[in-house]
Amino acid sequence: MTNTALTPAEDRARTRPIRASAGAVATTVACVLPVFLLGGLAVQMGADLGFSPAGLGLAVSVYFGVSALASVPSGRLVERYGPAVVARCGIVLASGSMLAVAAVARSYEVLLALLALSAAANALGQLASNAALAQHVPPNRQGLSFGVKQAAIPVSTLLAGAAVPTIALTAGWRWAFVAAAVAALTTLPAVP
Repeated sequence: MTNTALTPAEDRARTRPIRASAGAVATTVACVLPVFLLGGLAVQMGADLGFSPAGLGLAVSVYFGVSALASVPSGRLVERYGPAVVARCGIVLASGSMLAVAAVARSYEVLLALLALSAAANALGQLASNAALAQHVPPNRQGLSFGVKQAAIPVSTLLAGAAVPTIALTAGWRWAFVAAAVAALTTLPAVP
């Protein structure tokens, strides 16, 4: 009979790719949620803040434009401070921007500014997640881990869509943003 018990170091090395993957998914969901929440709640928000489908298109364009522009400096931050610190910053920024939308978005212009802020969180979260996977997942498993991480985008869309009947139609769209912000903060412990 052979001894199959793992040493603590072997056990940590074995669970690190799983934990890194779980953290990457949680970070990605939390950081991209604001824009999908906007899309899911556009009918209620548009009526309240006075924007049309064209305004929704502009808001989403601003979000992804700022996210693209913020990606280069976000990459530098990941290299300098590490993926865990940057992922946590991205989650806190996304959560804060969703709380701000709920509390102070009384006009379309304020909504655009807060979406631009949340777009920076998306850039931070995406790059931190990718770096964590590259560092902690063996090369022969990276295809799978990046595939799982990419599934976080549809999961975020699913959560945003589910917020419409469960929260927005009963308590209002602002409470959906509050609930999403709280849910995003609960992902902080998942970041390894």
